[in-house]
Amino acid sequence: MKNRLNILCFLVVLVLGYSISESIYQFSLGVSMGARTSFEEGYEAGRKGEKPDLSKSKTQMMDVMYMKHVALTPDVYPIFNDSVLNEKTGEYVPAMYSQMLVSVKTKQSIGQTLTIIIFSMINLFAVVVAVVIFILIIVSINKSKIFIWRNVYCLRWLGAMLILSFICTVVPTAVTSYALSDVFSIKGYDLHLSELVSITNLVLGLSSLIVGEIFAIGLRMKEEQELTI
Repeated sequence: MKNRLNILCFLVVLVLGYSISESIYQFSLGVSMGARTSFEEGYEAGRKGEKPDLSKSKTQMMDVMYMKHVALTPDVYPIFNDSVLNEKTGEYVPAMYSQMLVSVKTKQSIGQTLTIIIFSMINLFAVVVAVVIFILIIVSINKSKIFIWRNVYCLRWLGAMLILSFICTVVPTAVTSYALSDVFSIKGYDLHLSELVSITNLVLGLSSLIVGEIFAIGLRMKEEQELTI
């Protein structure tokens, strides 16, 4: 029984860890792309005995810096507004864009920039705290201390941290999309947020709160029975 529970708990830890690694990966990807581009240009120029074109490297670095992830939905039907080349047949086939990366310089105010930074830091803090709390719950369960008030409080805090993480993900995405909508549009498409926001943490947070309340109800019933006896 404990082995099965440990496996399930391990899977949940992986999901929580994914929330952290996804954000770190997206950030490091942008940095590594810019660094790799500059290195390749410098190496190629050095191999030819030329001076590296710093202006070109700077432009490409700026492109990476302003890179945005956007989600699109067609504004009219039929939904296939575009076409792409099928290299297997050499023919163009109907297509619809749903997500893409674009490099667009947005005019964000200081308040918007601070909002994104603050909420991103709170998100990272909330996810780390959630992982620590979940580990404490696993340790408690492995010590056969399951139906205790400490676990109820831990589950409530776990749910709160995961929901906070979800909110801190939505806000920066909404702020960025709002700023992007003023300077970027694609004919035949509208920008939307539904595919940019993952509800994984929200579902896990609500589930933790539900489990915590179930534990609390069971403990109250147990205490009432002990008082009756």
